[in-house]
Parts: sequence; structure tokens; C-alpha cells
Amino acid sequence: MRILIADDEYLVRASLISMLGEINLPVASIQEATTGDEMVRKVQQDLPDIAFVDIRMPGLSGLEAIKAGRPLSPRTKWFILTGFPEFDYAQEAIRLGVSGYLLKPASPEELKKILIDFMEENKKQKAVQNKEFERELMALLYGLTSLEFEDPESFIRRAHFTGAILYFDSHLSEEVGAERQSAFCRTVQEVINENLDNYNRLALVVLPNGELATVGAWDPLQDWHAEQGVQKYFKALDAQARSLSVDDLALTLIKTKESPTYQDLVDQLENVQKFAPLRILMGIGKLLDVNSLSQRAENPSQMDLASQIQSLCRSYRDRNQLNYVKSLERLKKSLQKVTSKTQNRETENIADFISRAVGRQLKGDANPGHWVQILEQYDLLFPVNVPKDEFQSTDIIDQVIGFVDENFMANIGIGQIAEQLNITPNYLSTLFHRKTGTNFMTYLKKIRMLKAKELLADPNIQVHQVAQQVGYFSTRHFARLFFEHYGCLPSEYRDKSRSHES
Repeated sequence: MRILIADDEYLVRASLISMLGEINLPVASIQEATTGDEMVRKVQQDLPDIAFVDIRMPGLSGLEAIKAGRPLSPRTKWFILTGFPEFDYAQEAIRLGVSGYLLKPASPEELKKILIDFMEENKKQKAVQNKEFERELMALLYGLTSLEFEDPESFIRRAHFTGAILYFDSHLSEEVGAERQSAFCRTVQEVINENLDNYNRLALVVLPNGELATVGAWDPLQDWHAEQGVQKYFKALDAQARSLSVDDLALTLIKTKESPTYQDLVDQLENVQKFAPLRILMGIGKLLDVNSLSQRAENPSQMDLASQIQSLCRSYRDRNQLNYVKSLERLKKSLQKVTSKTQNRETENIADFISRAVGRQLKGDANPGHWVQILEQYDLLFPVNVPKDEFQSTDIIDQVIGFVDENFMANIGIGQIAEQLNITPNYLSTLFHRKTGTNFMTYLKKIRMLKAKELLADPNIQVHQVAQQVGYFSTRHFARLFFEHYGCLPSEYRDKSRSHES
């Protein structure tokens, strides 16, 4: 909590400050003001969570100062300091939104109750605000609405953003990997709760392609503390990623630069996905930034090497020995070209990534030629008694298609389906594309558009009702998608259907 005490009596201020220290509640800062004008300046500078204000002060009165301070700090809770249980200014105080009053001389019990009540109310309020932000963010990411159709006053329209995509690199089975990922998500949620501020928002989301991402946002016009809270959150995630990274798994966060708009955030996240293979060369199991990766990508051979390593490890994970052998042959040639130029640290990073991805220990200080010998032990890497999962993967996709057919009208994403199937969203996304030839979001939109056509055949259902029944928050956004899909607006399609019937 940030607290402001505005009173021209030194003993009153000193007494409250002393009691705040004894109460032992989480107080970040305590500001003092001796006049109404000074109070307004302090409100603008510090945006206090709670302000205790004396009625009578030199210059502006307490109520006049509150009236001037409210627009500067809309979320401040105001409490009047008074020596009378019932004061003449009660009606004006209520009109100004004063939360209550504190009698002089204040008792520790009264002060503690005010602070505890505030903390409980504020915690609930921040949680509600954050859930709303997460809902709006997911709706935008999953194409249920467009930013241009959002409320112009909404937080997401004025916020600045920082995002990061989380990469789990390991050779663990999908079941174990999903359990580890779920456990980390629970930890992230705890970190989010610890770093929420009235002026920031923090979200953990599954992107449409199945990758796990986190986004921090803050209002740049309100409070520099909010941006600090977002940066503190990412530092805490970095610490969690490092602690989670063990022999069989590494968690890497690749962070965007600050984005002044939502669209810029989306572009930045796409850059992260584009340059993500370069984490192999820069080191996994920590926080990286997209700028460093993009600078490394200016050297085409670096990007090519990282992509070849990623392809090799993906072939191993898919149990595709033929592609694995081809990838290893290409990698051998690349390693021969770059070995002499490669720094020791980079060599260690490559060895670390491959070791975690295939479950075979490679020494970072060894000659890469030795790695190749280990990676060519196909009988150990691809034991013949391990059955292929072709039937299982087909069954998984059948379940996904069935789920979409039954729940297309709901706000569904590949993340929640993967959780029910106890596999990672990224794996499910890859599997879905491989089996159906299309990505999950394209398939979901196709099903929604087909159902919309059926509903539009009923003359008693309005277009906005159709939009809601197929899962879209915005009627205008639904109309745009329908036009892109069928070449006409929903209303035009309905008119054509009626003319054919007549």
C-alpha cells in the first residue's frame, strides 16, 4: 500500500506513522502533506492507495483538496481525519466519494481495520480487473473480436505491453511434460497475484498455435509503479525458469520489447516465434530478449544452424528415424563449417539443448564430431520395441474434432482441450495440423461459419443472435469474418436464401 497523510498538525501525522509501523502490514511508502495544495501535488506524484485527510488545512481545505485530487488518482480511497464523530461536511464528503472517517486521536484498532478492509477489497478488485483483461486479450488473440470494436476507453486500448513466450525443451513424455507445464502455470498464477497493481494487468495465455505466453500491460498515463510491477513480474518468472530448469527439462522465456499498442505486441510475439530457434545458441533455461535474438539472426548461418538442430530434435521427438537421419547428415556438414568459429560458450549451449531434447548426454567441451557419434546410436535412440503412436494420435484428433463440434459456440482454445487430454498445447497444435492439414483456429472458424449459415436460414433469428450463438462477441467482427469466408455479408446471405426459397 502507498499511504498519504495530510494534516497540518505534526503530532497527528507522527502518531499515524508510528501506528502504521506497529501494525506491521505491507506498506510500500508513506507520504506527508501539511497543506491542501501540497497534498494535491503528492497525490499526483505518488498516486496513493489510501489518503487520510484533515478537514481544516492551510490553503485548500481537506474536501477541496480531495475534489482536486480525485481526477489525478481515481483509485485512491479517501478517509477524513476529524475530531468529531458527526461532522458538518458529511454530505459533501459522500458526494466526493469519501470512504469513511478516522476520529482523532485515532486508535491502532481503527486504523488496522481500515487497512485490512481496504486490502481485502482491493485484492478482489484487482483480481476482477485482471480476469477481464485476460478475457479481452484471449478474445482478441482467438479472433472473437477486433480491437477496433473494443470500447475506446478500455484498458487494452490505452495500455503499453511486454510479452514473452515460454519454451519447454525436454525429452519427457507428453504426459509428464504436461504435468510439469501445469505445475509451472500454477506457480506463474501465484507470481501474477503477488505482482498485480491497480494500474497493471498480467495474463498467462495459450496462443492459437499452442504456445504458452505471458503478457504484462500497464497504463502509461497513470503510474510508473505499474510498469515497475510488470518488470518485477518478469524478473520473478526468470528466477522460476532457472529453478525449474533441470537435467531433463529447461524452460526458456523469450521476452518482447515494450510495445505501445496491442498490435505491436502481436507483431513482437510473431518475431519471438520467428527467432525462437536461436535460443539453442544463446542458452536455454533463462530469460532472453527478442532484440538479442534478432541481432543474431542477421547472420544467416546462425539461423540455419539453429533450425537444423531444432529439426533434428523434432524428428527424434516424433520418433521419425528417417527424418532424423537426414537432419543429422545436414547438421554434420554445418558443424564442420562453423566449429572453428564457434565460441566455447555457444558450443556448450548447443550440447545442453541437444542433451535435454534427446536424453543423451553431450559434453559441451567435446569436439562436435564426438556428439555425432553419440547421435548416430540409432538402436539406443530408436528402440525397436517402442510402438508407434499412430493410432493414439489419430484417436486424439478425433476427440478434438468431436469436442469442437459440440462446443464451437463457447470461448474454447487449444489450451483447455490439451489440458483435458493431459498433453501440452504445443504438441496438440502440431499434431492437429499434421493430421488435418490445417491449424486449429482455421478449423474452428470453418465450423463456426458453417453453423452460421444454417442459423441464418431461420428468419426469426437476428444476425447479432447468430454471432453470439456461434461464439463471437462482436456482431461487426462476425460480419467481417463471414464476408471473408463467403464473399457476402450475413444479411445479404439471408436475403439470397429467402429469394431462392420464394
